[in-house]
Amino acid sequence: MKKVFVKTGLFFNWFFALLLILSGLSVYINPSVFPYTAILGLSFPFLLLINVIFLFFRIFGKKVYFFIPLIAILLSYYRIQDSYAFKKQKVIGASVNKIKVFSYNVRMFDYFNWTGKQCGDSIFSLMEKENADIVCLQEFYSRKGFNYQKKISKNLHYKYFVHSSENKKRFFGSVIFSKYPIVASGTLKTDQTLHRCIYADIVKNRDTFRVYNVHLASVHLDKSDYEFMKNIDIKDNNIKEAKGIGKKLIDAYEKRGREAQTVHAHIQASPYKVIVCGDFNDTPVSYAYHKIKGNLKDAFIQSGIGIGHTYAKYLPFLRIDFIFHDKAMSTKSYKRLRKNFSDHFPISSEIEL
Repeated sequence: MKKVFVKTGLFFNWFFALLLILSGLSVYINPSVFPYTAILGLSFPFLLLINVIFLFFRIFGKKVYFFIPLIAILLSYYRIQDSYAFKKQKVIGASVNKIKVFSYNVRMFDYFNWTGKQCGDSIFSLMEKENADIVCLQEFYSRKGFNYQKKISKNLHYKYFVHSSENKKRFFGSVIFSKYPIVASGTLKTDQTLHRCIYADIVKNRDTFRVYNVHLASVHLDKSDYEFMKNIDIKDNNIKEAKGIGKKLIDAYEKRGREAQTVHAHIQASPYKVIVCGDFNDTPVSYAYHKIKGNLKDAFIQSGIGIGHTYAKYLPFLRIDFIFHDKAMSTKSYKRLRKNFSDHFPISSEIEL
């Protein structure tokens, strides 16, 4: 019986070590070609934790097989670097060539009162307090009688803005507000899935840089899907629900794979230094994150600390909102604001141009 127990433990040790390694490698596989490995990337925090538990168990049990989880963890070093920040930098002194960038999925300013708290004005007050130079909003909504475009432009003094909507009376999508002149702008599209990525060429002190506001494809899980995941009970009548969630995940990964390629190619062709903000609906252990990031710097990794999760609902370990910038720029600060006005937390960063 003891031998069976030992062999079973060893099997699971190897099994989860292999899954962790494959999870780290998933960032190199385009999910539009083979989407299934992307789910391993989503599982990376859990797989890392399991291997850490195995490592301690082996070490304290004085078992020779401690090398199995240890090697898996060491091979995952760069994915750990992408996911967790360990040193928070502080701003030292002022700079005339520094800008503050604010990014937030505002969830239509809570137009349908999902929170039950009427959070639209709270989001506006938060933006006023943050007083960023450039604001990138996803799921932005504005219409007659609910005109946040005019309210932000006029009351917060953002003279310049661009948005992804083609409807001039009712805006929905992504928007960039700027206190500095926008001299050019555009929208990216691919396979009719990426209609919420926009860019703006902005000038400050004769220095032109390009800002992207990216909103990649969502999984579109509904309330019943989240309830199912929170109360999983393996029964025959739940197989249909599980398959439905799996299909939504796969479809979204495939779309984001194509979208990430389009955004990456556009960034590579930019004549200016770039700043990328947005809701990727994907974690740092993903193809989309690595494809878009490329040689850019992640402001959170440069100046954040901890996990820095930005998804505010149900799965509280997910960092899916990002601010990247050109390697010629430097991060002076990064902040995640724990405000429950949306299903995301807003993030901001001060960047030296």
